[in-house]
Amino acid sequence: MSLTNDDISWYNCVYDGVQIIDSCGEFSNVPLLGTCGGISYNPVLARRQLGFPLKDKPNNVLLEGVFFQEGKDPQGLKSIMVRAWRKVHKKGRNEMGPKNCIALEPYTAWVRKRASEYLMPYDYPRPTPLFVVGPSTLPNQGV
Repeated sequence: MSLTNDDISWYNCVYDGVQIIDSCGEFSNVPLLGTCGGISYNPVLARRQLGFPLKDKPNNVLLEGVFFQEGKDPQGLKSIMVRAWRKVHKKGRNEMGPKNCIALEPYTAWVRKRASEYLMPYDYPRPTPLFVVGPSTLPNQGV
């Protein structure tokens, strides 16, 4: 069974005034540190969950994974990640534009292609076209 848009709660008005952490320090994403190592987090889903539209595919640089395991950190990523949290870059409505809880076609096409590349099921039902019926008239009832 595949995951669909209806399975995910994409937006809650409780978060209307919230800013998201978009990046830290020299990282294009958000570095997260844990007890066993560290990874980088791409905040693009947070944008969608806060009601901002996903207009186009994410930049490939933003999708690059950065990680290390505790005790196996030859590049010194742990200390770089710790320093990065001293310079947090946040974005809110002013930077991300008006809210619109939809994913536009270029983004959706990128998701379908990416899911196909990784052999992941992605059932994306096409929206049903809206049929507008002409105005109906009621018989004059002596008004």
